[in-house]
Amino acid sequence: RSYTGSEVTVTAARHAQTRDETPVVVTVSDTEVFRAAQAVSLAEGLSFQPGLRLENDCQNCGFTQVRLNGLEGPYTQILVDSRPIFSALSSVYGLEHIPTAMIDRIEVVRGAGSALYGAGAIAGTINIITRDPLTTSASVSSSTSWLAGEIPDASASARGTWVTDDLRTGLTMFGFTRARSAYDHNGDTYSELPILRTSSGGARFVSQWTDDDRLVVDGHWIREFRRGGNMFTLPPHEADIAEQLDHAIAGGSVTYEHAFDEGATRLGAYLSLRSTDRASYYGGTGGDPSMVDVASTFYGTTSDMIVVTGVQASSRAVEIAELPLLVTGGVEMQRDAVLDVMAGYDRRIDQTTTNVGTYAQAQIAPGAPLSVSLGVRLDVLRVNGTYAFDAASSESMDRVFTVVNPRLAIITRLDEAWQLRASYASGFRGPQAFDEDLHISTLQGAARLTRLDPALRPERSHSVTLSLDGTVATPQTAFGATVDVFGTLLQFPFVTALTADTVPGSEASIALKSNGDAAWVAGVNLELRYAVSRIAEITAALTMQDARYVTAQVLAEDENGAVVSSPYLTRTPNVYGSLTSTITPIEALTIDASCVITGPMWAVNERTITMHRTPWFADLALRVGYDVHVADAWECTVGAGVVNILDAYQQDLERGPLRDAAYIYGPVRPRTFTVTLSVAWQ
Repeated sequence: RSYTGSEVTVTAARHAQTRDETPVVVTVSDTEVFRAAQAVSLAEGLSFQPGLRLENDCQNCGFTQVRLNGLEGPYTQILVDSRPIFSALSSVYGLEHIPTAMIDRIEVVRGAGSALYGAGAIAGTINIITRDPLTTSASVSSSTSWLAGEIPDASASARGTWVTDDLRTGLTMFGFTRARSAYDHNGDTYSELPILRTSSGGARFVSQWTDDDRLVVDGHWIREFRRGGNMFTLPPHEADIAEQLDHAIAGGSVTYEHAFDEGATRLGAYLSLRSTDRASYYGGTGGDPSMVDVASTFYGTTSDMIVVTGVQASSRAVEIAELPLLVTGGVEMQRDAVLDVMAGYDRRIDQTTTNVGTYAQAQIAPGAPLSVSLGVRLDVLRVNGTYAFDAASSESMDRVFTVVNPRLAIITRLDEAWQLRASYASGFRGPQAFDEDLHISTLQGAARLTRLDPALRPERSHSVTLSLDGTVATPQTAFGATVDVFGTLLQFPFVTALTADTVPGSEASIALKSNGDAAWVAGVNLELRYAVSRIAEITAALTMQDARYVTAQVLAEDENGAVVSSPYLTRTPNVYGSLTSTITPIEALTIDASCVITGPMWAVNERTITMHRTPWFADLALRVGYDVHVADAWECTVGAGVVNILDAYQQDLERGPLRDAAYIYGPVRPRTFTVTLSVAWQ
């Protein structure tokens, strides 16, 4: 957690910069937040910053997405070490694929970031910074949890780091494994959380062989199996309902940087890629054993390859009218090719998106009482795809879009502690299939597929933010606060509505993604931070917002003519927030407490074609850890905790084989008890 403005971040301007110099506010979550949340994956630790909220979107497979400033997952650009390698496919379950063992910190920028990061950064960016090798060390840890006190969820991780004596070269390696049984909350024999089997590993090599040259090479692999529904001992096509996914993921990157002018100017080149193969099953007999032959055709395969490459230069060795100038510019190419085939539904998505972006940003007098930052990015996006959803329907698209996105930020230093920032930025999303289109939920005992409107056009956004941020520190205490007022206007927003159509033979439901009228979200984020020496730290975040369409949009209809429409962006509460605190009464004892508050929101039940107003939820957690120094270089930590102490959970869960699996909201985990053990050597 950040309590001063001296922390170095990289997300706001695509290069290293102290937090109080950045043109937009950057908030940071580190390993202490993950520990307090008792998180073993990225997904479980994402709800502890202003405007940030994790949600579970499927009762069967546990599909999760993160919402930033009220906008759903695809509006947020997820980066790994500043590279956009989260593809349309890997974003579906990718938040649970990344173990906390490989994360150093998460940097979040709220507000449109398309001027630097291209398409998808409408709500903001979440940058996952992985661990660099800093010291020679090793650690192993294990965590065993019991959901509702009964269902086991066990994980283990190991990490080793080697660094040369001159600290110029280092290697870090990690491994992770997790096994969780299915969880059924309401006793209807159908899971609310799926079976999960995950293993992953990776390595990161860093070499600073001269003061001016730095090479980073890393790679990772992930293997994950998950299955939700019922009848887990049978093949999925013999179950009443089953969603089964088997992922094989491999990726890596190479980055080289060279510094000039004693480090004032840096030039870098990078190449990142990620391959994902998925074997899937979405469907089942719907409770009718005579449908088993038809259900056996609902298997599918998906392959995805994303490549990102580019060059970037930044310099502080430039002046304008005797004022220092910080300049960043570069060219980036991203290519994402996905092939998704499900023969039983006559479904085939063969899509390639290629985006070439050229960007530049100049900040005048960074760190001065008044600083102005101006950025612009030119993107040329090509979407080439074929989308077939039944034997009689196939649409092709081969379109090129040229988009210019500017960003303007003004930073005023009110005094040594406080900065006032104002910014405007635009953004865009192309008319291609995104992660929610590659995830299939079940409805009325059959799959629910998403079809793209042939006339689908890009959506554009315009965002404004006014922020006050600062930290006041004494030798013993530190108090910080961030207040930002934000507003985002969406032009031609994508709206997905359930139609009365079905796929002949399989009876799969069809939802149509088309452009709606304009929409907007506006509100205020508040974060308060307080620390007392090394004894206590507390961070509280609160978001109050409103999110609406300009005119009510049809969200679902059935064959009987029943229609549900709403002026509200669904699954978007007007109030939500979080709190984390750490107390260290003695050096060896750590007490962590956390809380996530979620206010009421509108949610659609597509089985009953009705809108529902959800209740308030308070997800409280407590953890106690104790450090034991075995020897000078060895340390053992034991911990015990409970998540969702109040067992706050959705009460009107859908039941049985005909349920609407997407009608799920509230905390992801029920009351869960956890025991942890870690051993570290340094």
